[in-house]
Parts: sequence; C-alpha cells; structure tokens
Amino acid sequence: MAPHLFAIALLAAGQAGPRVWIAGDSVKVRPMDAPPKDAGPPRIALAAAGNECAGAQIVVQGPARALRASAEPLLGAARPIAVALARVATLTVEHPSGPDGAAGEWPDALIPDRDALWNEPRNAFPVDVGEGRSQAIFVEVCTPAGLGPGRASGAVRLAWKGGGARVPLQLALRAFDLPATPALATAFGFSGYSAARGHLRPPEANRELTRLYDTMALRRGITLFGGTQDPPAHRFEGGEARIDWSGYDAEVAPFLDGTALPSGARWTAVELREPARLTRDERRAWRLAWMRHFQERGWIDRLFVYVEDEPPEDRLGAVQSRALELLEDLPRARRLVTTALSQRAPSIDLWVQLLNCFVEPPSPTCPRPMSRSSYRDAERKGARLWWYQSCASHGCADAGGAGPEYSGWPSYMIDAPATAARAMGTLAFAHRIAGELYFDVVYADDRGDPWKTQWAFGGNGDGTLYYPGTPERIGGAHDVPVESLRLVQIARGLEDHAYLSLCERLGDERLARAEAAALAPSLRGFSRDPRAYVAARERLAARIEELSAKARPGAPSVAPGAPASGSGPPEAAPGARAASHR
Repeated sequence: MAPHLFAIALLAAGQAGPRVWIAGDSVKVRPMDAPPKDAGPPRIALAAAGNECAGAQIVVQGPARALRASAEPLLGAARPIAVALARVATLTVEHPSGPDGAAGEWPDALIPDRDALWNEPRNAFPVDVGEGRSQAIFVEVCTPAGLGPGRASGAVRLAWKGGGARVPLQLALRAFDLPATPALATAFGFSGYSAARGHLRPPEANRELTRLYDTMALRRGITLFGGTQDPPAHRFEGGEARIDWSGYDAEVAPFLDGTALPSGARWTAVELREPARLTRDERRAWRLAWMRHFQERGWIDRLFVYVEDEPPEDRLGAVQSRALELLEDLPRARRLVTTALSQRAPSIDLWVQLLNCFVEPPSPTCPRPMSRSSYRDAERKGARLWWYQSCASHGCADAGGAGPEYSGWPSYMIDAPATAARAMGTLAFAHRIAGELYFDVVYADDRGDPWKTQWAFGGNGDGTLYYPGTPERIGGAHDVPVESLRLVQIARGLEDHAYLSLCERLGDERLARAEAAALAPSLRGFSRDPRAYVAARERLAARIEELSAKARPGAPSVAPGAPASGSGPPEAAPGARAASHR
C-alpha cells in the first residue's frame, strides 16, 4: 500500500480544465477542497475479503460541464464483480454540531447511478461542476464469498463536455471471507410510518418501504428494529392469545432466517411488539404466544424487549418491576434498558450504556458514569452489554454553544469527520461491547425535508442516516432509500470489527487487541486518519490469511501472537499508486 491516501492528475495541465484525484472512502470531500499537492496518475487499488465492500472516491474539480461516470464489471475473478457508482451530494448546514462541527456545505447523500434494489438508472449524472468546486463520485465494489484469492480489474470512465478520463481500478481478493452476519449486534430504530411521510406516501406504503429499508440496511450488516410498528393481528380467547402470524412473518422472516440476501446475512436482534393497554392476563398470554412462535421459528435467541428508555434513577424501581414481570412471562427474551448498570434492576440482562459514561474520570456529558469493569459480574451471570451514542457527543441544546466537554467523541453527525462514525466498530471491539443501539435512522422524515435540513438535538443528522429517494428527487420509477456517507462509515466500522474478531477467533488475540488499541486507545482518542484504518486492515488480513493457511495439510504451524511474516501491507500492483483506499 502506498504511504499516502491521495493520488492526483492535473488532466488539463497548464489549462483551466478539470482536475481529477482519488480520495479514500472514509474522507469527507467538501466542495471547496483543493487537490493534494503530490502528483501522479489517478488510479484506484482496493483489497477486499469475501462479504466485504471496498471503495474510494474520484474527485473532479471543475469546470466540468455535464460530468458523467460509468463502469463495467471487474474481470479476472471467477465471475464478474459489479462496480457501483454514486454522486456524493451535499447538504448545507446552518449551525455546527457542537464544538467539532462547522456550518457550510457537507457531503452526505450518495445518489446512485443505478440503485441496488430495483436496478433502475437514477439521476446521479450528468452533473455540472462549477469552476473551483470539487465533486466526489463514490466508487464501491462488494465482493461475494468464495472468490479469493485473486485479482480483478477494470476502470471507471469519466466524460464531460470537451473531454474525459479513464481511471483504472484494481481489486485484490483476499483468501478469506468475512462472516455474512456481523459479530457485533446492531439494533437501529426505524418506523415505516415515518419513512412514508418522508417519501410523501400514504401510511399504506409503510410495509413496502419497511421492506426496502430493512434490505438496504442488512446489505450493510445493520439490523433495523421497529419496522412497520404494527403488532400482528390477534384476538384473546379462552385465556390464550390467538395470533395471526402471516403478516408479521412475511415482514420479518426473510431477515431473521437469512433469505433476504444472497449472502445469507441475518438480523442480529428483533423486538417484541406488544399492544398497549393489555390486562395482566392478556400480557401473559401474549408473551407466551411470542415465546412459542419464536422458539418454533428458531428466532428466540435474538428477541429483546425494550423495557424503558433512559430512565432516571427514581424510575429504576418501576423498571425492575416490569423487567421481573417479563422475566416470568418471557424468560428467554432479553430485557433491555438504556442506562448504566444498577443493582436496583437485577432482572435487566441487556444493559445499553451511553458511551460517554465509560470514561474515567467521569465526563460531565454523562448522567450516571459506570466503568467497563463494573459489568464483569453481571456478564458472568449471563447479562450482555451494548452501548449507544447520542447528542451527548456534540451537545443537545438546539441553541448550540456546547463547550469543550462535547469535543472529540465518536459521532454520526454530517459535519463530523468520517472516522468519527467509522471508529465505532474498533471502539466496540476494544471495549468488548457486544452490540450497538441507535434510536432512529429516519428521524428527520417526520419533521420536514431531510434533503434541506436534518438539524435535531443540537446536531446535523442526529437520528437520520438515510434520505427519502423518491422518483421526483432522484429519478427512476420506484422509491428507494438513499444512503448517507455516514451510514457507509458505520458499515466500514462493522467490517473493521469483523477483521479484529476473526483474527482473535483464529488464535491471535494479542495482535487483534494491539491493533484496536493503536487505532482507538480511548473513546475520545480514536484515530482521525483514514490511512490508519487501512493499514490496520492490511496487517490483520495478512495475519488472518496466515492463521487460516496453517489449517491446510502440510502448512507450517504459527503460534498465536507470533509476528506474521509479511504482515505489512502487500506490495502494490505494478504502476499502482495505492494498494487500498479506505
């Protein structure tokens, strides 16, 4: 891998023409960003395991009228590998997200050239790029399992009025696959009713939009919960809950069974949907019916009940009362609460703590601090620990003015560094966190036009990771979720976690822990440099391949923790400027 992230070509040297360079996929290229000073031909060199997505950004600085981009599938592997292209659209934010943010134009929405669900052409291109403005084009390949090792190659072709360019693209296929279902559990909130409002559709579009969003999220390894929000049709008769599971199973079964995607990826969590205002006997009957159905379908290990959200200390007694009732009625479902561990709620077995509350000494951004080590006894007894981030990462006041205590945290805000989102996977591994909860992915759909503003809770994009892709907005014939650059960073973080977890599982925990500690020595000390994540993946990949190879007949043994020969980045292909751009 080359020691730098960018390669530049002044395609119109000495003239006022477009300039083209390559940026990594964990960089936010703003419209006024200038090309880097070092020169060289623009080319993309990526590396990916099976079940991994890898990408880069081609940046064109104008003037470039009617800019278009196209790509044919990569050739050279056992079968062609598709190349996805998207125009990176910007959103103008009026207020900074806390002390680390900034007003102005920020890249975020990834408008596809051809969408991933309907395979319909969209209106990403052509686009006019004004003089001095930089337009990023997101380039991504997602490799299926079982293709490596090997290489595949192709090119992205750019065309504008009066000219064009060809950007070579090489992909190194690693000799292993990542698990289709991430080891790090996720539960990101979603409402089909909110999405319907964002897409300017009637409430009846809830079910269709839920399926589209669930599919798009699972492609990234992310589990959405909430869905249509509707409990299954039912009646109570003779002391039993008689539930018609047909509609509910049609909604969730493909995602829980692993049939929604060719990879076999499955949801890592699913929530109990319980009607309001049931009597005690009805609640008992309802939960018994859920337990029986989920056991029959093989889903019971992923079922959870959201007991209460961020309860104050004086509510913990009530939390315990409800959790105890749930333990009696539905003992195999996890009982989740978003607060720090408390002896006042011993029936809770899925603690979801605000990440700000893990730091020592305690942070003023945390209502009730609790060290990571405090959970060890509960975990030995079967409890699990997840975490979540919130507006405590940037300051929750809509009036702004957050102080330095809100600086440096991981963040999903539009005007935060891309690595502030990507780091979450490495941080979870470093802190031995089993899962992540996030409150919503379409919050702004209920409150206006997400294409114009996503300001909420003192930040830009809090609770909104998708844009409503209507045909009126992005072309095509069908509605589709439009991913944000931030969502892709979350997915990259899940892949980082997968590399670390696989290295640990194969026998080299020492290297995995060392790499995680180097990237993210503390919650506010994670690396902001995208190159550091690329380099860590290369070292982990080399070690994983070595550990995997020792299982083959006649292979030399490798002691866990021993340095892997050739554990540095692989040599770049002839003429390539970089072995990976992530």
